[in-house]
Amino acid sequence: MISMKKAFAALAVAATTTAGAATAADYNLTFHAAFGEAGLNESARVWMDEVEERTDGRVKFTRLFGGALGKFSGQPTGLKARSFDVGQVSSVYNPGLYPRATLGILPFLSDDVLEHNKIMHDFYSSDDFKQEFDALNQKFMFNGTWIWMQMMSYDEVKTIEDLGEIKIRAHGGSADALTAAGITSYAIPFGELPAAAEKKVVEAVTMGGPSDMVDFGFGDIFPYWYEGLDWYYMPMTLVINKDAWAELPEDIQKIIEDLNAEMVERSMELMLAQQEAAAQTLTGELGVKSVSFNDVDKLVAAGEASWATWVEGMKESGVDGQALLDAYKAMADEQG
Repeated sequence: MISMKKAFAALAVAATTTAGAATAADYNLTFHAAFGEAGLNESARVWMDEVEERTDGRVKFTRLFGGALGKFSGQPTGLKARSFDVGQVSSVYNPGLYPRATLGILPFLSDDVLEHNKIMHDFYSSDDFKQEFDALNQKFMFNGTWIWMQMMSYDEVKTIEDLGEIKIRAHGGSADALTAAGITSYAIPFGELPAAAEKKVVEAVTMGGPSDMVDFGFGDIFPYWYEGLDWYYMPMTLVINKDAWAELPEDIQKIIEDLNAEMVERSMELMLAQQEAAAQTLTGELGVKSVSFNDVDKLVAAGEASWATWVEGMKESGVDGQALLDAYKAMADEQG
C-alpha cells in the first residue's frame, strides 16, 4: 500500500512537471532548465517575469531548475515531446539537430559579441533556420546569451606548444580550433566537469567566462583565467513548443513577440553586466589571476582554417555552409 506521504509527493511532482497544468492563470507554461539559477538563464528568468507582468497574470510559468526533467543535451527532445513547454537549447550541445546554427559557434568568427548577436538573430529568424526549429516542434524566441568561451588552467600556458602538453577540455568552436592546431581535446559533459577538474582528469578547460566560472565553482579550482581569449560565443537559445504556442490567444502572442524583440538587445545588457560583476569576483574574492596567451594569432589562424572543415561537414546535412559564411561576413561588413 502506498503511504499518504508518498502519495502526496507523487501528486506534487505531477503538479510541477505536467506541461500546461491548470492553475489560477489562464495559461500555465512549464519552463525547464538543466542548470540551477545562473547567469546562463538570467535572461529567460527576466523574460518570464515580464510575460507574467505584461499579461496581467494570464500567463504563469512553473519554473523547474537543476535538470529535474533531463540533461541539457536532452532539452530539444524534451521540448519536442512537450515534457515541458519552454526551455533553452544550444547548437553547441546538439549540432546535429541545429546544423545551420553551428555557423554561430565557429571559432574566432567575430570579436564583437553585440554585432554577432544581431547577425545571428537575423539568421535564426530566417526561413532556412526556421526549418530546424520546425522539425523539432519548436518556435524560436531569442538568444538569451552569447557567452564568450574562455579558458582556465592549473598551470599558466603561454604557447601552442604548451597547450599540446596538457589535457584540455573543449567543445564547439574551441575543440575545432584545437583540432585544427593538431591538439587533442576532451569533450567532458559540463555536469561532470567540476569533478573531473578537481581530480585533474583535465588540466585546463574552455568554458563560459567569467560568470560560469563563478556560478559553477571553477574559480575555486583553477588559479589562471585567460581574459580576452574568446574562442567563440555560445548561445543559450530560448524556444517554446509550437503546440504550446498555438494554444495562446493572438493578443498574448503579440505581447510575447514584442517582448522577444526587446530581449534581443536587453539579453546582451544583462550578460555584459553579469560578466563585469563576475570578473571582479573571480579576480578579487576568489583570487584567480588574469593572464594572457602569447600565441593568439596562431590559435586564431587554426580556428579560421577549421571553417573549411565545417563547410565540408555542412554538405552532409544538405546545407551550403559557404553561402552561410559569406552571408555572415557580408552582414558584418554592413554593420561596420
